[in-house]
Amino acid sequence: MANAYDIVRYPSRPFAQTHPATLGAFAALFGKPYGPVAHSRVLEIGCGEGVNLLNIALHAPEAEFVGVDLAEAPIALARMAAEAIGLENARFEVQDILTMDGSLGAFDYIIAHGVYAWVPAAVREALMRIVGELLSANGLAFISYNVLPGSSLRVALRDVLLDATQDIVNPAEKIGMARSVLETHIKAWSESDPVENAMIVAARKMLRRSAEAFFHDELSPCFAPQRFIDVVAAARAVGLDYLCDAHPQLSAEAFFPSEKYLAARERTGGDWVRFEQLSDIDAMRVFRSSIFCRGGPGDRRVDAARLHGLWASGEWPIVESDPSATGEFAFRLGETNKLTTDNPKLAQYIRDIGAAYPLSVSLDAAAGDGELGTLVFRLFVAKAVRVSAAPLSFTLTPGERPLASPLARFQAERGDEFLASLLHSAVQIENAGVRRFVALLDGTLSREDLARKLIASEAAAPETVVNEMSAMLTELAKLGLMVA
Repeated sequence: MANAYDIVRYPSRPFAQTHPATLGAFAALFGKPYGPVAHSRVLEIGCGEGVNLLNIALHAPEAEFVGVDLAEAPIALARMAAEAIGLENARFEVQDILTMDGSLGAFDYIIAHGVYAWVPAAVREALMRIVGELLSANGLAFISYNVLPGSSLRVALRDVLLDATQDIVNPAEKIGMARSVLETHIKAWSESDPVENAMIVAARKMLRRSAEAFFHDELSPCFAPQRFIDVVAAARAVGLDYLCDAHPQLSAEAFFPSEKYLAARERTGGDWVRFEQLSDIDAMRVFRSSIFCRGGPGDRRVDAARLHGLWASGEWPIVESDPSATGEFAFRLGETNKLTTDNPKLAQYIRDIGAAYPLSVSLDAAAGDGELGTLVFRLFVAKAVRVSAAPLSFTLTPGERPLASPLARFQAERGDEFLASLLHSAVQIENAGVRRFVALLDGTLSREDLARKLIASEAAAPETVVNEMSAMLTELAKLGLMVA
């Protein structure tokens, strides 16, 4: 039987939370050792077309990267991409998780994103077994999965869709029928009924997915969301300890226990895993990105000294303060939130991080200052700063011969709308002309050469093209697509 991923291409993108530098930062904050990304071995299980792994490998030439997947077509595309961009430190293999063994050797980082809840029980057991076998002594494993109880509505909707499309073989027809079924139910359900409204919200979320993602995620034959506590138990059975979740906000209560969850802490008697299981129920959480390690779960206390060697980035626009609040400094946090402080030292530190964005700032100064260090921990769990074990390499000032990321150029040339940013995120470039421009940025063409090509292709006035090109390069640099 043909693999569904060989028939319908699945979007392959970088995920910031899987980057070894991100995982290393979590280890450091919890007082655990980790391997330097630059000299590590990294394995991704279920790598698909390899974009996530390739993007990490770009700036770690002395590290070794291995991607495995059961589907042959995605692996072929991953190999093609690696060859096209000249990466010699990444290789890709067709492997069945059920038959994987220790022949690949030990790895400092193992990534399994979006696999665990989408395979049968035997494959889940084999996945956890192989992670337990291959993870090095100071290694970190990232395993993401859909969780209960939050995923229950999705399970119910998928049951409806699978029943309605079970006799349809053609993927396009299957997707069309499933979408039609969802739209019919949305019209039938009432927003005034709490249960029906919840189903409407879940159905609309499904309909927003791309056709490819809808086919694989909503119509796949296997979808088995897990209880967090059961996943931890499976990891412990193979010698692994739960460290934390790769979503910083889920560590807020570990570092800064609040009165709000006092009863939950007392109820779980200091058992952090049981506490997080209760939080999944309270939040109706739908997804987790668990990090596992060896040698104990780490120390869940704020320690500024652990920031030494780490880096932070964050966008902090200054906003107007209340004139009556003498000495108060205010900064924008996201779209609607605001952070205020009356401490000039803290305000200056926030300014420094914001001024450098999207570049990173060393946290060594905060590591030696308890007050600053505590602030960084608070900003981290509030998702106001991104903390990393190594600064990501890109430039905000493209040179005379602009050079874009080779992976982004490869993607742009083949027509992909989402390009891999050196910030290890996916950047959507809807304009085909901009994507063609990115493909030209191989470092061999001067700005004058680029302008001539644009003038010839767009039949625009030279001065207009030069100004637009300069602005475009600046914007591409801010998106993390340009190399120094």
